Order: sequence, then structure tokens, then C-alpha cells
Amino acid sequence: MIAAMTLEEKAELMSTNTGTSWAYFNAGIERLGVPSLRMLDAGAGLRLGGVTLPETENRATAMPSPLLLGATFDPGLAARYGRTVAEEVRQVGGNVLLGPNGDMIRTPWWGRANETEGEDPFLTASLVGPYVRAVKDLGVIADLKHYNVYTQEINRGAPYDAVADERTVQEIYTPPWEAAVDNGLGSTMCSFNQLNGEYACQNRLLLVDILKRQLGFDGFVITDFGAAHSTVQSLNNGLDMETGNRQFYTPETIIAAVQSGQVTVATVDEHVHRILRTMFEHGLFEDDPEPSALSVEEHGAATREIAEAGITLLKNSDAVLPLNGRRLGSVAVIGGDANRARAQGGASHVTPTYEVSLLQGIQDRAPGGVDVRYAPGSDPVGPTSMLGGPAAAPSSVFTTPTGAVGLQATYFTSTDLTGAPLVTRTDPGVRWDQGFIGGGSAFASLYGSQLTPTPDTAGSGRFTGTFTVPTTGAYTFALTGWGEARMFFDGAPVIDLATEAGEWATESTATLNLQAGEEHEVVVEYRATRPFVGLEPASLQLGWTHPANAYAPDVRDAVEAAREADVAVVFAATFESEQRDRYSMTLPNDQDQLIRAVSGVNPNTVVVLGAAGPVLMPWLSRVDGVVDSYFGGQEQGNAIASVLFGDVNPSGRLPITFPRSENQPKQLGIRNPWDTLDDLTVEHDEGIFVGYRGYDRAGLDPLFPFGHGLSYTSFTYRNLAVTRQGANVQVQFTLRNTGARTGAETAQVYVGQLPTTVPTPPKQLAGYAKVTLDPDGRERVTVTLERRAFSYFDEATGAWVTPGGRVPIYVGRSSRDVQLTGTVTVPAAREVVSPRGPIVGVGGKCVDIAGASSVNGAAVQLFDCNGTAAQRWSVTEDGTVEALGKCLDVAGGGTANGTVAQLFECNGSGAQQWVAQANGTLRNPQSGRCLDAAGGGSANGTRLIIYDCHGGANQRWQLPS
Repeated sequence: MIAAMTLEEKAELMSTNTGTSWAYFNAGIERLGVPSLRMLDAGAGLRLGGVTLPETENRATAMPSPLLLGATFDPGLAARYGRTVAEEVRQVGGNVLLGPNGDMIRTPWWGRANETEGEDPFLTASLVGPYVRAVKDLGVIADLKHYNVYTQEINRGAPYDAVADERTVQEIYTPPWEAAVDNGLGSTMCSFNQLNGEYACQNRLLLVDILKRQLGFDGFVITDFGAAHSTVQSLNNGLDMETGNRQFYTPETIIAAVQSGQVTVATVDEHVHRILRTMFEHGLFEDDPEPSALSVEEHGAATREIAEAGITLLKNSDAVLPLNGRRLGSVAVIGGDANRARAQGGASHVTPTYEVSLLQGIQDRAPGGVDVRYAPGSDPVGPTSMLGGPAAAPSSVFTTPTGAVGLQATYFTSTDLTGAPLVTRTDPGVRWDQGFIGGGSAFASLYGSQLTPTPDTAGSGRFTGTFTVPTTGAYTFALTGWGEARMFFDGAPVIDLATEAGEWATESTATLNLQAGEEHEVVVEYRATRPFVGLEPASLQLGWTHPANAYAPDVRDAVEAAREADVAVVFAATFESEQRDRYSMTLPNDQDQLIRAVSGVNPNTVVVLGAAGPVLMPWLSRVDGVVDSYFGGQEQGNAIASVLFGDVNPSGRLPITFPRSENQPKQLGIRNPWDTLDDLTVEHDEGIFVGYRGYDRAGLDPLFPFGHGLSYTSFTYRNLAVTRQGANVQVQFTLRNTGARTGAETAQVYVGQLPTTVPTPPKQLAGYAKVTLDPDGRERVTVTLERRAFSYFDEATGAWVTPGGRVPIYVGRSSRDVQLTGTVTVPAAREVVSPRGPIVGVGGKCVDIAGASSVNGAAVQLFDCNGTAAQRWSVTEDGTVEALGKCLDVAGGGTANGTVAQLFECNGSGAQQWVAQANGTLRNPQSGRCLDAAGGGSANGTRLIIYDCHGGANQRWQLPS
């Protein structure tokens, strides 16, 4: 097919070229029957960019955030997540799923923390692999993003330069891609940032040396939207396709690069081959999905099951949970976001087929006769909640000229408040936000992250109302954002904000001493004239600082509702999104004050967090219960209610560390991106000590450690046994449910510090098992740890080094809650990083391990090439051929013709030595014979044997390169 293509057609295939707004589509090649690639964002469900779905009014299933998936510690649910989203991709006629996300959470302020599975590479890899396999099994290409070392939003478009040594890249940021490749990954998306001075999308170390050669990735690499920076460098350094604005990979630029001699036709053909090969492998030429109705009920059930499994119980004093419906008379549900389902913003936002809020979930679940009352207590969060400055001034302290709660907002298309108004309406306050994060009706149709989006064509606006003073004292008003803004108080100018383009102001303030009950006229004027960056043209928030005893009317109403209820459930939310990092871990909109006030009148207060990233909890000692629901998708209300009432025993575990303070991460060398706006260099000085590894090394006590999560039942761990099983280590222990409820326990196995002078973590997750037991049930649990868990990457030699000696093994409920401790002695070993990939033989078939079994003696055969780990081999410098952690071996060390080849524990014997010959054969020196497809066959299942070397087609092998 490539031979039949013109150079222009090849170039067209290497970019998204349909011009469809906010969609990654290309037109295919109709003349040759090459179907179009229709790529759809699907970070937490399907974003309908470029497609329509009239049956559900362009709505799709809003899945829980991938961070909640991380909290499940459940590879089976990761597969169900991937399968659900892939089904919807097919149902709208798509064939590429832009997901999952394999990034590591490095900073607690990251705006995209909700989109990935956590801070640990082993956990993320263990979930990404099954997700990718499930997507591929449905004939959809999974695209793992964002490759690589992409850890913040601030300055991503500049872009910032992530400075990290190769050990950090290999040990922390690459394992999810290795797991995905082993599960048949078809595509990967390179990231916006630079790595060590080179753009990720033209970085040869990342794209060629590690991804394609070391990991054996045979799919294609696409850019994030607009992340390409060159034509020639990108073509020569591994970028296969440009997406988005199609600037560097056009027919004109690619043909010019070839004609100038800077790029060879062979290089272009390799890129095209990767795209076509992946399309053939996924069946895109035979199966072009037709749009069909979504499976709304089935997919809603999947969403609820995943959400229930990930919800994490952080605190449960005095057994406040589960709620006892038979003794419960009333519940106060409090929170500005409790009456809507929380979701992430940016490209992972989904407009749901339906949604169940926490309020609705509790109302539906509470037994008859239980009085469920609702008081917001605060305003809903939104994009401006991610900005700095004081908390947003609440709507309940303002009234419009017509007597409504809030401010009268008048928007103009001009930038100087002139002309006919675009729209006049009531807004909760000054919370102007336009751009990619969610503001503006143009973006709202895609991302829908604001209840009342700022009109996208608005260039200026005026906000007018009356401020009623809650309590006598000093009040500080602040304007935070970018552009030009002024605040008038009783007609007098009190604040004047003016930033330069690309500049941001945390606060321009005015402090006023006011008397309780006074009414003052407030006017704020804003001109959106000085954008921060292109995707964030305008943002402004009016905030306030008030006397400690000053409660807005909404807070007072919530306190009264809580005072009269048996239990108060406070839903505390954050807003998190692509393109912007959170300025602070403090809950926005004065929710800390709300929680303190409610807990002060009701001792049975439970806080439910609707947040992805960690939050600070200055009120923690004042409340009895804390539940982390993350962003739970469209079924989150039902899922949370099931946990609160005990229908589901909580089994989620934190996939991230919760710091005690804003300063604690900075003690580990992690800077808040907002503090370094003018510094485009992001030094990864912490190296491999990301997340809990860093806290353990520094001896810092976090608020909640990685892996933490409570249960309504109890478990004991007994009888630890740690033994070597070849290159791996087997950890066994007995788990018993000693409580009165059926429940699941996530037992975590950590490897301790390695016996070497090279710095290694005090503990690092190496395995886990999630086990469900009935009361008094027990199970002997086995967790296998691979050799890589006992190794570190040595940059000097480019090898994984296993230092010989005794290594501690820890088994427990979290990284800090260790129940059992043992040791194991491991032998020294060294694994040189070699190219991994298929060994292709006669008939284009691949050398395959039957059943993907890694047991000693597993059959080695020919089989259709499928890109799985059972077909990914590395030929090492010492002459061994390895896959699945074991070696290609001549059974019994035999030397006779017809002796079968098998998989066996690597032992360095002559039966495992292979030498590539010039004619393409693989010769075993011990026997003097060659690897051979028995009988010259090429059928699936043909066994491999050794036989007299003759160089025939059934003895010639194409090795990874």
C-alpha cells in the first residue's frame, strides 16, 4: 500500500486535516481504501468534538475521574473503564480514543491531577495496561498521553523545560508506557513541554531511544494539539503525526523536506508504515464502526460500580459512618455543589447523559421518614476558584438593583463598556472567565464547566449591586486576575487593577472598616484587554477577607440547618482543569469557614470531598468523618450515598499523598507553578523521590499517606512468607476479616531500601492485592514481585542494576501503615536496556509465547503478530533472548534435531545462548543448530525447535532493532 501512495498522500496521512473544530480527524485516502482516523478525547468519558449524538442530545457517559480509578487499586475495573469508553467511541463512529493518561502527579497543585491515576508509577502502570488492552480488544486504538515528564499547566504552552536525569525518566515517568506497550498500545501523544532543552515532540531520547527501541513500541506518535515545533527535526526524531493546527506536517512542508535532502523517503515511509500497521492491527480496514445509540443504562452501571470502589474513607471517629437509617431522623446536606455532580474542566469534561448529585443520592437512599434538608452554605466553584487571592465574595452578601441575590452583570462586546449591552443578567459575583478552561459559550459547548459561562464575545462588563455588611469590622476586597478592572464603593474608586499582557495579579486590594447592617453600593468594571496566554484571554474574581465572626447569610442558613439535624453532610468541592494549575490547596469559596461553623453546632458532621487533588483540612479535628469522592462521574450521588449508608463498604485507597500544609511539598523541592511564572525551567531536583517516596526520605508526616483508606470492617495480617521464585519474589500472607461486615481490603506490598550506596526509596510499591472477605473469612494471599522492583536504572551503563543482598519487604494498609515486615536475599543482576519488539519469521508470523504464560516450560510458537508482551522480545548483549522476564531456552539443554524451544528462567546456560548470523538465522552455539519453525510451517501454533542450520525461510528471523 505504501508503494502505491504518492508522497503527497503520505504527508496527508501524517496530520489531522479535516478542519473539524476541536477534533483530531484526518480524511484517510479514499483512492486506496484507507479509512479516516477519527480521534476523540476521552479522559473521563467521551467529549463529542466533531461528532453528534442526537439520540442523547449530544451527551455521553461521564465516567469517574481517572484519579478515582487509581483509588480502586483494581485492574479489572480499569479494563471495564476502558471498555465502556471505547464502546462509546465506536458508537459515535470513532476509532481512536485519546486516552488513558499515564502522567505522574508530581505537584499537589497540578490542574490535571484528576486525569491521571496517581503519583506512583507501579500503580499507574498496573491500571493503564488493562485499560489499553480492553480498548484494543474492541478494535479501537488507545492513545496514551502525555509523553513525557509532563507535570504542570503553568507555562505549558511557552513551553517550560522539565530538567530531569534519565534515571528519573526511566523509573518514574516511563513505566506506564512500558505496561501499555506490553498490552498492545497503538498510539501515544507527546506532550507540550521540553525535556532537558528539547521539545518532547521532537525529542529523540524519548521518541526513538526509549519508546520505540527500548520499549518496542510499534504504533504511532501524535502531538498534543499544537505541540509540534518543526518539520525536519520532528520527522527525523520520531514524530509520526501532527494534530491540531497542521502547521509543520503539511504536504508542502514534508515534500520540501524530502526534496531538500534533509529527510529521506524511507523516513517518511517508516512514519506512514507505523500508522497503517496500527490501523490494520486494530481492524480499521475491515470494521468501520457506524454510529449507534449509547448503552446509557449499562454504562451508567459501570460508572457507579467504579465510583463505589474508589470512594475513600479518610476519617471515621466514633463510628459516625455508616449512617444508621433506622435511628436517623434528619440529615442536613450542605454545600454549594451538593446539588450537582462534580466534574473536571478542560478536555476531560463530559456533558453527561444524566447526573445524580449528592443531594439527590441521599434523598433517594434515605429511608422513608428521614427528613433531608438542603442549605448551600456557599456558592458553587468554578474556573476562577483556581486563582490566587482571597476567597470569592459570596453571592448572599449582595443584592441586585431588582432585589435578587448576587450582582447585576452587564456584558458588552466592546472592550470599553460602550455600545448596546450583549446581555444583562444576575451573576453570583464577579467570576469572569473566558477561554479553554470553561468560560465563554463557544467553549462551554465543548467543556460545559460553568453553570453560567461568561459570554465568549464579551470584551468588557459592569457588575452592580448592594453589599450588606454581615458583622462590624475590617473588610478587605480584592480583585485577582488579568486585564483592567476598577472597583467603586459608594461611588468612590477603591481598587484599580491593571496588568500587562502575560501578567497576572494575585490581588489589588482595599480595606474598609464597616458597621454591621450597613448597605453600600458596589460597582466593578472590567476590560478584557490583556490576556494572560492565548487560551486564557480574560479572568477576574472579586474576593474578600472578613472578620473571623462574619458569616454570610448562606453560612448562617447552613448552620441553622445543621443545628436541627441528626447528621450534617458537607460537600466540599474544588474546581480543577487543564490549562491552569491550582494556586492553593485551600478549599475555595470560604468552605473551610463553612465546615468549622457547621461542625461547631453539630458533632456528627461528615465532610465529603468533591476534589481530585489534595486539599488542606484545618478543620479535621472538628469533624467525625471525611470521605473522598474525587470527581465521581454522573453516578457520584448514588455511589456516595451507598457508602454513607453502608450499602457498600468503602475500599478505596489514596493514590496520592495529602500534604499537611502548602509548605510541606516545598520542603521536598516541589515548587508551586504559580510561584515560578517567569521561570521556564522546572528542575526535577527530587529525582525519583516523587510523592510518598520523598516524604519517607525526608521523614515528613503527611496529613494522609499514599495508600490510606479506612473500612467499616477490620482485617488482620498474619504469617508472612517471602521466597525467591527465579528472578521474581513471592510474598504470601494470610488476610482475615475480623469485623462484622463483608468488605474488601487492599493489601499493599512495598520493597524497602536496596543494598547499595545509590540512593533508593525507603519504600516503593511493588505489588498489591484487593481481596473481598465475608466476616471471619480468611485467605492466603500471594503477591509476586518482579525483578525490576529490586532494581535501579544506572545511567552510566544504560542498564537496570539489581544489587545483591538483603532487601526489606513491607506489607500493609498504606505506605505508612505496615502490618508485616520480612526480608529477602536477591542475587546481583544487570539487565542492559536493549531494543524490544517482535521477532518476525516465515509467513510474517511472530515468535509467540503460548497463552502468554511465563511459567517455566511454556511453549514458544509462531502466531499472528499482535503486539502483546508475549511477542515482545529483547536480544541482549550477552546473547540471551528475553520476554516476560524469562529466556528463550532449548528444552533440557538438548542438542538433537527437533528439540523444542521453550520459555525458562534465565540462567546463563548454553541452552539460552543465541547468536544472530549474517543470513538472518539464530544459532545456538551449544548445539550448533538454528532456531527453526518445525516442518517449515507458518500456521498459528507451529512450534519452534532447533535444527541443522540451512538458512531456509523457516530459519530466518527479523530481530528487534
